[in-house]
Formats: sequence, C-alpha cells, structure tokens
Amino acid sequence: MSDPFYRRLGPSVFEPSRATESPWDQSLQHGGPPAALLLGEIEKTLAGQSRITGAQIDFFGAIPRTAGTVEVRTLRPGRRVRLDAATLTIGGRVVAEARCWSMATSTGADKRVEHPTVPLPALPPPGPEQPFPGFPHAWHYPHAIEWRPVHGNSGQPGPAAVWTRVRVPVVEGEVASPLQRLAVVADSANGISSELALDSFLFVPTALQLSLHRHPVDDWVLLDARTSLSGDGIGTTVADLWDLTGTLGTATQPLLVQPRTPAP
Repeated sequence: MSDPFYRRLGPSVFEPSRATESPWDQSLQHGGPPAALLLGEIEKTLAGQSRITGAQIDFFGAIPRTAGTVEVRTLRPGRRVRLDAATLTIGGRVVAEARCWSMATSTGADKRVEHPTVPLPALPPPGPEQPFPGFPHAWHYPHAIEWRPVHGNSGQPGPAAVWTRVRVPVVEGEVASPLQRLAVVADSANGISSELALDSFLFVPTALQLSLHRHPVDDWVLLDARTSLSGDGIGTTVADLWDLTGTLGTATQPLLVQPRTPAP
C-alpha cells in the first residue's frame, strides 16, 4: 500500500483513495482519514501558535468515497485559547465536522506530569499483521498502517492494545502532522476492542472525541482500548493513547450497535 489517503484537487478539494475505505462498505470512508484531514486543515490556520488540545469530530452519516470540499472557520478567536471548526462537504451535504479547542503553549510551564495507570507497553517486534481478521484482505485501510498487537485483537471479544504507525501520507505530497497520524488510527479503537462478533454485528461510531495534553513525538501511537455495551444497542469505546515516551490523552467513541442484516 503506497497510495496516500487523499489527493488535493484544489485549494480545498480532496479526492479519497482506496486507503480510506470503510470496513462496512468499500464505497464509503472509514472515519479515521476524514478526521485526520479536517484536523490537519485546522492546524494550518494555527500556524504553530497554539496546539489542539480537544477535538470533537462528528460524522453526520455515511461518508461517500468521492471528492469533497473542506471549509475552515474560527468560531472563537483568542490569543491564548481559540475554537475552530472544519467541515467536509460531499455532494452538497456536510458529512463530517471537527470542532477543535487549541491553547497557546508556554516556555515557562516546564514541568511534565503524567499518571499512567499501567506501565508503558513495550513495542513488540514485527510479526504477521492481521489486525481485523473478521474482514476481507481486500479492505485497504488496514494496509496503510503498521499494526503491532500488545494484547487482544478484533478477532476475539475484549479489551485490546496495539501499537500503530501510519505508513502513507494523509494528503499526497504533504507531511502528516503527529496529530493527523493519531487521528487516522484513533477511530479504530472500537474495532480492535470489539465485544461482539464482527460478522454478526455492526458497531458504528457516530463521533470521535480526543482529549490531549500533548501530541505524539514519534511515528508510533498505542491504542489501549475497551468497549462497554448497554445491552440495548448503545455502546462506548474509550482508548488511552500513548507514544513511545508516555501518555497522550484519551479517545472516546459513542457506538450504535445493531445486528448485521443477513445477505439476501
């Protein structure tokens, strides 16, 4: 897999490649690449003057795997704290929106404090990659990422942790930011920590919320994820996020859980 997730067709128009494919329908996009695309366009408006600390990415329905337009606007300007939003529009319909709080960094606040609940999981050596054994090998999104499981996998119910490294650019010809690489994989937390059989149930996230005290300092991001189910069609996935130096924050996904419709 060498294709980028997107190719820029104009200043604000992007064409998705097969690397963005949804696990549920190859004509649709997985939530991770659109989230990364929107966050990257917001980061450009910040010009390094502040850092995104909280992001709410809402998916307003299925995202077609066709070209779309990104629009960025500032909702709350500020020198120290600001709120920006970016929308992805395809076929005249807004399909996703990211709202991001960013904060100015300070050279005087030099104490780093983190409270991990478990020791930093070691990066395993390379091995056979089958992060989503319930899906066909022809699904392209997983091949754009390197996966190194620590424990658990999507083929068996229960919590799971996996180190990830994005292999391709988010946008062709552009260097992906650390936040973009994190966003590409964060929306897969519910997939690696599924509590129901992939071939029998859908568990679709309607949003992705990121709360971050810092961004990754290297290419590797760990998702340490667990999924809770209510028993009546609703669930939540929470993932602790790490890089090779420590914790980054959390990712949260509300889930719609339904039985798959049998094929006719």
